[in-house]
This record gives sequence, C-alpha cells and structure tokens, in this order.
Amino acid sequence: MDSLIISKITSSPSLPWVFAAIGFHLVNLFLGAYMGFFKRTKLLLRTHLAGYIAVVACFMGFLIYQRIHSGLTIWEYLIFLYFIIVIPLSKRWDVLLHAFLSIVGLTLLPVLVLLQL
Repeated sequence: MDSLIISKITSSPSLPWVFAAIGFHLVNLFLGAYMGFFKRTKLLLRTHLAGYIAVVACFMGFLIYQRIHSGLTIWEYLIFLYFIIVIPLSKRWDVLLHAFLSIVGLTLLPVLVLLQL
C-alpha cells in the first residue's frame, strides 16, 4: 500500500514543482521570521520578495503542468488565489498575522500533493 502511494506521488510530472515551492516557502518563512524579530534591511526585504516570487513561479509551473496532464480542480485555483491575494495583503497587517497566514499557506501546499492521490 505504501509503495503504491509513493509510486503515484513520484510518477506525477507536476509534483516536483510543488516540492520546490515548499522548499522555497520554508526558506522564505525563516527569512521572514529573522526579519520580524531581529533586523529588517533593504537587502533582506528584497531577498524575501524574491523568495515569494520563486514560490509563486513554482506554483505557476505546477499549474501549467497539471493543466496539461490531468486538468485543474477548483482547489488548485483557490490555493493559488490564497498565495497571490491573502499573503501579499497580510504584509500590511501585523507581522505575526502575516507569519501565521504564510504558515497556513505552507500547510496548503501539501494538500496539492494529496489531491493527486
């Protein structure tokens, strides 16, 4: 049973994009936590923005491959909208709320993997 699930996950050509997005998002979360609690410089802000752009680019790569191979569901669109609407809007609010909403986004990314099973 376990090997069947793993073979399904590894056989999808679009899932490496999700794993790359998870990796970029983790690094970006730690960078944002460092900026929120220690120091915030222009270089770190630009790096944080570049990390966010990398996550969205990986997510778009996932959406393109998924659309080509098996089609998209409403859940993929909703999670993508969360990343391009809620997370950028939350940066204007409290830093801890922005961090919390980003962590919620990080938990939504593996949902894309589970939707493929």
